[in-house]
Amino acid sequence: MDLALEGATGAATVNWGHLRQFRGPDAPSLLWLSVPSVSTRKEEDRTTLPPIALITQRRVWNTDPQDCEPLLGCKAFWEALRRSRLIIIFDRFLHDRLLKRLLDEFEPGRHLSLETMIVFAGKERKKECAPLVKDIQARLEKKRVNFHYLPDMMSTSAPFPHDRFAVTDGEFWHFGGSNLGLEQTLTAVSRGWSANEMGVKAFIEEAWAANDQQRSPLHD
Repeated sequence: MDLALEGATGAATVNWGHLRQFRGPDAPSLLWLSVPSVSTRKEEDRTTLPPIALITQRRVWNTDPQDCEPLLGCKAFWEALRRSRLIIIFDRFLHDRLLKRLLDEFEPGRHLSLETMIVFAGKERKKECAPLVKDIQARLEKKRVNFHYLPDMMSTSAPFPHDRFAVTDGEFWHFGGSNLGLEQTLTAVSRGWSANEMGVKAFIEEAWAANDQQRSPLHD
């Protein structure tokens, strides 16, 4: 059943039924983000702490300002994102390089199951993020995806964000560092929680209503 996010201009329609479509692991798990080797630039998730040499190499790849390759993140998350119909990202420290990775994922020609994407971000890098947000919006509009971006969260006001999380249909993800696992150094991701049982719907509706910037952030 489609329900509206109250308080949003042009009320965003979300099929909250996707929160009941859980396709994660049988039990919650903790993943440490790494790479296979110091010479292989690929995402690899581990159930144990990675060797320091691999943490170091991953940092080198994710901090090079001249590097045009996508940031390395959580392999399991990106796999889940590509098959999801509802995606929610909640991160006050949302970085423009994370949006660049999302833009790469939504490039023309790639098949998407996505119907709705909601991104809650903060003020810290709002100007740097704005051009990429417009590019993402343009790409998702062509794919007929509902995209909603709220960029004005502050830790001192509702919804009082500190921790970062994401939702892929019915799975809830919690991030120790940057959202979607795009942290520079040692970081872990918790996955396998039921988004429906976590109370995601009620929280997102309340957080949206509490956001002072309910007009389209792209026209500030």
